[in-house]
Amino acid sequence: MIRYIENENIDRDAWDSAVACCETPLIYAMSWYLDIVAPGWCGFVEDDYSHVMPLVHRKKSGFQYLYQPPFSQQLGVFGQHVSADTVKAFLQATGQRFRFTEIMLNESNTTDISGIEKYTNIVLPLNRNIEEIRSGYNENTRRNIRKAAQNNVILHKGFDIENIATLFKQNKGEAFGKKDSWYSVLKTLAYQMRHLGLAATYSALNNHNEIIAGILTLEFNGRVVLLFSGSGPEARETGAMHFLIDSILEEKCLSAHTFDFEGSNNENLARFYMGFGGTKKDYPFVRINHLPLCVRWMKKKGINNMQISD
Repeated sequence: MIRYIENENIDRDAWDSAVACCETPLIYAMSWYLDIVAPGWCGFVEDDYSHVMPLVHRKKSGFQYLYQPPFSQQLGVFGQHVSADTVKAFLQATGQRFRFTEIMLNESNTTDISGIEKYTNIVLPLNRNIEEIRSGYNENTRRNIRKAAQNNVILHKGFDIENIATLFKQNKGEAFGKKDSWYSVLKTLAYQMRHLGLAATYSALNNHNEIIAGILTLEFNGRVVLLFSGSGPEARETGAMHFLIDSILEEKCLSAHTFDFEGSNNENLARFYMGFGGTKKDYPFVRINHLPLCVRWMKKKGINNMQISD
């Protein structure tokens, strides 16, 4: 039986155990991670926590809706042996409780329910030495790494989340339309994960010891996730991002099992990641719309103020 449980009543040890024993145990679904990116989150629980599903919801115009919290690429159903029937049962429970849903499941979740789209993630196995990993780089990646060396780009490993966030905000923030609250969650998450020994930053410095690019990674259960990055024009000219990813792969090979690029459906970004020899892994995006027909029509015409989004 699938039960809906409010945040304060969730057995967090049992919840985290269910996530950890999943075929793909992802940090995004751990209770302490959800507490940061989605305070007050709730969950569906099957039986005695054999399977769990995080629920992050809000209320707009009188309707409860589910959405994907920030810095959480994949959620969905977690536990041992998550079958297509199990996923379907959880999604049916979701549709019965919430009028509108737009969420990402995880790569272990398969289902034939309607309203499913496939999103793309790119991962790279790390259970090899760096020479084997580099043999999978394409020529563009190799050329940019050489360019970084020619421009004397160097690696800095102090915890630079503030500077990396500033780089992103100055160069991409306006295009992505991120609010100050989004940056606040990012920094809180970074510092909390660092306190737990799960986060690291890698920064590229130019000849003037200025940060021109940076990456925030999280490492959980042998999976290293490229959670966030920031860069400016000089990074593109000097191959700094290629240099940083190559440096991370060199450090993490043979100690972790997977590097997760965390994307991307963006064609250009996917091409950049695939240049390191990554492979594509699909995960489902689910939209369930049980809104009244009049509300659907107004949303379609864009004449109401009910914006269903994060």
